[in-house]
Amino acid sequence: MELFSTHIARVRKFMEERRDVRTFRAFPSRPWPEGGGRDVVLMGDTGVELGGPETESYSLILWTENSSLVNKDTISLIGPELAEAGSRSIAFGRIVILSIEGFTEENTFRRCREMEQMRFLLDLKGFMIRAVPQFQREWSRVSRDAISRGFSLGVLGSSLMRLFRELDYVTGSEIIFITENEDAIRKIRSLTGDTARIIAAMNKMAEEMSFDCSECEYRDVCDEAEDLRRMRDACIGNAARR
Repeated sequence: MELFSTHIARVRKFMEERRDVRTFRAFPSRPWPEGGGRDVVLMGDTGVELGGPETESYSLILWTENSSLVNKDTISLIGPELAEAGSRSIAFGRIVILSIEGFTEENTFRRCREMEQMRFLLDLKGFMIRAVPQFQREWSRVSRDAISRGFSLGVLGSSLMRLFRELDYVTGSEIIFITENEDAIRKIRSLTGDTARIIAAMNKMAEEMSFDCSECEYRDVCDEAEDLRRMRDACIGNAARR
C-alpha cells in the first residue's frame, strides 16, 4: 500500500532546503544501557527537554512498500545534537520512514497502531517520554548524567530502529531528527501534517460500524487515496459478513 510516498517526497525536499544536515549510520549493536523499565527523569535532573509544552514538537511515521524511498539504517540530524543544545528546552521533530511489506486492506490499521506504539517500548537509562498530549506530538526528557555519558540522538535513533526490526513486516528504517528551531518544526508540519487526516480516516473505518460515506468528515481523504478506498470497501465487506 502506498499512502505516504508523496509525503516522503516532501520530506526530501524539506531536507534539501536545509543548510546543515548531518547524516550518519545507525549503531549496529545495542548502543545504550536499559533503564530497567522504570527510569524517571525529574525536572531537576533534566539536561535537555525535547518538544516540551512551551515549544514546538512533531512526531511522524511514514511507510512505503517502495524500499528505494528509504535510506536504510540512516539517521539524519537537522540542528544541534543534545550536547550542543543552548537551552534546556528545545523544539523537536522526529520523522521515521519505514519500508514495509505484506500490508493489506485488512491488516494496515492494526500494523499502523503497532508501529505508533513502538516508541513507548524504548527503555533507555536517562531517557523518558514525558507525555504525548496529542496526535503527532511528543514530549521527552534526557538527564544531564546521560548527556555527560554520551547519550545522543544517534543513540535514540539507533535504539528505536532496533525495536522496529522486531516487526516482521518492517524491512528497513530511516530516522530524521529536527532540532533546528520552532520555524523548522512548523514548516515540516505544514508539509506533512495532512497525514493526520489519513490516519484518522483509518481509525474511523476500523472502529465504527457505520459506513455512510455521505456523512463522513473524511470523505475527501478517501476520495483522493485509492488505498484508503480499498480499505473502506474491505471494512464494509467484513461488516456485512458479521
